[in-house]
Amino acid sequence: MEIVRRVYDPAAHHDSDAVLALYDPGIVLDMSRAPYRDRESYAAWEVIEPDVEELIDAGERLISLEATRGRGRASGAAVELHQFCIWTIRDGKVVRVEWLERCEEALEAAGLRE
Repeated sequence: MEIVRRVYDPAAHHDSDAVLALYDPGIVLDMSRAPYRDRESYAAWEVIEPDVEELIDAGERLISLEATRGRGRASGAAVELHQFCIWTIRDGKVVRVEWLERCEEALEAAGLRE
């Protein structure tokens, strides 16, 4: 759990070097089931601030409930998005992160539900 917490703190301070230091060079980032899936959706935000609200131990994996807050680039409107991430960590490095829209999907993908 500590590794994942250590990802969110520098991310909140926009310290990409500190975040990348926690990632394995061969990291797999799977956004195929994320609430936002393309660059256009992501680029529509002017400010993006991820925050971990809860961590769930799933054995070899960890599930995080993430609240991402931001502001729309064109509208200036406040935006808040809740999503779930499944983190796989080996040898102290994050080797895979998978984003999902719903808790049930995350629990099933992590092997906690059938």
